[in-house]
Amino acid sequence: MAAEHDGERGAGEPLSILRGGSPEAARDGARPGPPVIALDVGGSSIKGALVTATARLALVRRVPTPATDEPALVEAVVAAARALAERAAAEGTPAAAIGVAAAGVIDESAGIARQGANLRWRDTDLAGRLEAGLGLPATLLQDARAAARGEAILGAGRGAGSFLSLILGTGVGSAVVVAGRPIQGAHGLAGEIGHLQVDPHGLRCGCGGRGCVETVASAAALARRYLAATGDALRAEAVLERAARGDRVARSLWSDAISALATALAAAVAVVDCDLVVVGGGMAAAGPPLFDQLRSELVARISLAPPPELAPAALGNAAGVLGAAAAALERLDRGDVIRSWRALPAPARGLDGALGADGGRRWNT
Repeated sequence: MAAEHDGERGAGEPLSILRGGSPEAARDGARPGPPVIALDVGGSSIKGALVTATARLALVRRVPTPATDEPALVEAVVAAARALAERAAAEGTPAAAIGVAAAGVIDESAGIARQGANLRWRDTDLAGRLEAGLGLPATLLQDARAAARGEAILGAGRGAGSFLSLILGTGVGSAVVVAGRPIQGAHGLAGEIGHLQVDPHGLRCGCGGRGCVETVASAAALARRYLAATGDALRAEAVLERAARGDRVARSLWSDAISALATALAAAVAVVDCDLVVVGGGMAAAGPPLFDQLRSELVARISLAPPPELAPAALGNAAGVLGAAAAALERLDRGDVIRSWRALPAPARGLDGALGADGGRRWNT
């Protein structure tokens, strides 16, 4: 499968740093950490990079996510990881482990992708397939929890005791972070507000439910609902542009999306009692039309405590990749490297510079 974008060294990491860790670590006599492969498997694209001991992204790569069947999806993930492993080895910086963030219902302890609303998982032993194919230890995480972990270590959630991470893109993902770590719950679904029902008579969701938040408030839903109402096939960001110009259908659909998000967030905040919501995913690029309107709707719905602060994700679309990399390092028992990341400045926002200028404008990446 041809790469949609394929950066030579992503964020421009010098090979001397890739091979030997940071100059600061060398001066301090610290044991340098190994580079790891990290992938983020979303509904529209598979993003990946070699992540260094200093949380820098190198050999950045993105390919389209197959929408055909489970075997094609698995092969695309394995192929993306293999391409990065081969490139890293050719550069003299072999990767030591693989971390994968994936959308869907993920059994993290078993490394199995159970099912997905937007991806064709079928009790897929993805970690096992990667280990068999590449000979490297592999760790699998749910994508919202991976992004939340990245933000907790290096991004907008750093220093927060607890927060809710909201990922808006092809679907609606979310996770709850307590004491710096995302919690899983009994079935790996803790904090999953994208599949809360907001309309019992609404559209059927990919999860099997009806009227879920994701059927109203995701980028895919916004585009799909506009097409159904007008016959015009537009990307979600174009729908918002029409709303800003006064298009009544677009404004109504955008209002529905904000209302659904606010209803679900207010319920989650009431349960978790957090004072911070970190909003990421491609749809966060909407900026004030999203944040200002969502903040106003939350004020109207929350009465027992101040509404939470809404903060844009600091890592952009690199959050899931960095969270997956942290999990890979943990698999290698390199918690020391992860702890060192907490003292680093936040990396350059997102993967867009390495992936091409369209990366920040495509809401469902």
